[in-house]
Amino acid sequence: MNTARRITSNFLSLATSEVISKVLQLIIFIYMARVLGKEDFGVFSFGLAFAFLIVITADFGLSTLLIREISRNKKSASKYLSNAFVAKILLSIITFLAAYLFLNILEYSSEVRIIAYIMLLFTVVQSFTDLFSSIFKAFERMHYDAIIKILRMFILIIAIIYLLKNWYGLFASSLAFLFTELFVLIITALVVYSKFIRLSFEFDYGFSKKLLKKSALFCLSLVFTSLFMFIGSIVLSKIRSTTEVGIYSAAANIMIALVFIPMMYGNAIYPVISRFYITSKKSLKFAYERSFKYMLMLGLPISSGIFIFSDQIISIFYGIEYSEASIVLAIISWHLFLRFLNVVSGFTLSSINRQGSRAFSQGIAALSNIILNLILIFLYGLIGAAIAAVITEIIFFFTYIYFIVKYGLGIKFIRLFIRPVIATVIMLFSLSFIENLVIAIIFGALIYFTTLFIIGTIDKQDMIIFNKVIKNI
Repeated sequence: MNTARRITSNFLSLATSEVISKVLQLIIFIYMARVLGKEDFGVFSFGLAFAFLIVITADFGLSTLLIREISRNKKSASKYLSNAFVAKILLSIITFLAAYLFLNILEYSSEVRIIAYIMLLFTVVQSFTDLFSSIFKAFERMHYDAIIKILRMFILIIAIIYLLKNWYGLFASSLAFLFTELFVLIITALVVYSKFIRLSFEFDYGFSKKLLKKSALFCLSLVFTSLFMFIGSIVLSKIRSTTEVGIYSAAANIMIALVFIPMMYGNAIYPVISRFYITSKKSLKFAYERSFKYMLMLGLPISSGIFIFSDQIISIFYGIEYSEASIVLAIISWHLFLRFLNVVSGFTLSSINRQGSRAFSQGIAALSNIILNLILIFLYGLIGAAIAAVITEIIFFFTYIYFIVKYGLGIKFIRLFIRPVIATVIMLFSLSFIENLVIAIIFGALIYFTTLFIIGTIDKQDMIIFNKVIKNI
């Protein structure tokens, strides 16, 4: 249970930071959307989506690779970090050249290009922060990562509110993201070098080449993941307008704020299941089964609740100007549920050195997403983008499950679904009599988890794990 204790401790650290940082992030985006309006917020949203999509070239999967490799061999942490750092500098130069070509060839306006360049600078700097943060995760000291994330968002929200309240506008707000991240990068680097590893400027060409070769599949995974996360905004900006990008992003930001739940769990368990692949295949399969079950139990009711109350959620957060976003939110709520499950399967494939299969699955999903976006956005606009996102996640789910079963980690998937679905149906029926959103959230959660307990979804093994984990916290 020491393993369970570590997972729980890391999960709680990540949970605390993610809840705080994602709430603050959502507040920032909501405030920007309300003050800037649909058009300027659309320009900002495009710039951010474009930056997150193309910055993958600068990261090249190195941050993810370092977590896995250093968790297995902590003595080599300094060598991995220093070589990855130098490699990322060269990759960042290539990234900016690619961005310049893309934005100019597609003839985006000067305002859109400027904001996109600023946001790209922000994401590149953040990718260096993530590189240093990989040390925290590999050493399973997630509380450092948690503190950094909270610090980032507190500085950013103060800066954004001050700038927009004093009418400095979109340009200054975009710069706030960049300068905040520069400060955070410095702090993160200082913590890493003072607490974990010695300062080193070591560069080994042969080692770096091998590092990039190993990270290439992680990079492919990130490219494909980013494509189906952000390609909708890119296509919308050309086929429709940046205004529709703003409306779509208003709904998507709510989903992004909630994806932290499976992501923080995946980040907490990733170093552990990477070790299980070496030490105990039985423990690995057990960890995957329980992880899949818990994400299913959490994701299904959240998506269902958002689907039912999408109108109220958009109205409360963004106001009448963004009313069109409610139908988008209702549709992509089911994307969120599937994301809960896919994150667990994705981390598991990477932990067993099957990132090639993970990349293949993501490639199929990304290609499908591009085709679906081009067709559906042309026909239905932002609603088409939402439909494309859900269909893509379904394709993603089944390709992941295929490989999970192929590599001997198959579990009783259908059986795991039955009871949470029953509990969700009962919850939704109960909520049909409630109009107040806050009361619905509290009452719905109570009904759902009570039903899970009554019908035996939470079994004896779950209670044993829960009790022992609580005692060891």
